[in-house]
Amino acid sequence: MNFQPKALFFDWDHTLWDHDLNAREVLLDLAFEFNFSFDPETYWKTFEKINNSLWDQYAAGEISQAELRETRFVRFFQELGVSGSAEEFGDKYLERAPRKTNLMPGAFELIKDLAEHFPLYILTNGFDDIQYVKIDGAGMRSFFKEIITSELVGTKKPSPLFFQYALSRAGIQAEDALMIGDHVEADVRGALQAGIPAIHYNPNSVKTDLPYEIQHLDELRGLLKNR
Repeated sequence: MNFQPKALFFDWDHTLWDHDLNAREVLLDLAFEFNFSFDPETYWKTFEKINNSLWDQYAAGEISQAELRETRFVRFFQELGVSGSAEEFGDKYLERAPRKTNLMPGAFELIKDLAEHFPLYILTNGFDDIQYVKIDGAGMRSFFKEIITSELVGTKKPSPLFFQYALSRAGIQAEDALMIGDHVEADVRGALQAGIPAIHYNPNSVKTDLPYEIQHLDELRGLLKNR
C-alpha cells in the first residue's frame, strides 16, 4: 500500500518523543535525590502502571488535567510505601521531564526529510505548557505547520471533533491526510473513524488487528508514494 497524502499528522509522545526513556531518566535522578532504594525496574513499572491508567482515564474524559497531575505522584508514593512530599516530587518531575530530548529512533531525520515534501502537524492530547517545551527542546518546532493540542481544540483524541479540527487547519479532506501514532485507540482508531487513513507505529510489535503498521519510523518513507 502506498499512501498519497497532502498532509501528515503525527502524534508526539511515544511516537516521535521517547516518553519512556525521558521519564525513566528523570525518575531515577529523583529517586537518588529523595533517597529511595528500589529495584529500577520495579520502580519504573510502578510509575508506568499508574501513569498509563491515569492517562487512559484522562483520554476517556473521566478525570481532568488537574486531577491527573494532583493524584499521579500521590498514588506513586502510596504504591511504593514511601514518605515525603509527593507534590515536590511531582513538581520536579514536571519541570525536568519535558526538557529531556531523547527521541524515538530515526525521528529527527525522518521529520526533517518529510518537512521538505509535506505540511506536517502534531496532534497531541498532551498539555500545552508541556508539549511546547518538549518540541522546542528537541529542535523540531520549525518542521511543523502547527501543533494541535487537546486544550486548543477543547476535546481529545479519539474524538472525531479533534480530527475534524485538524483537517480544517490543514485545509484538506479526510482522505487527503495520513495519521501516524502509537496509540491504538486515540491515534489510529480515532483517525480511521474520522475517515483519515492511519498507520500504527508499533515498535514493540504488540499484536493488533490494525491494517497498517510500522515497527521503525524509517519504514514510513517507503509507504509514501509522493515523497
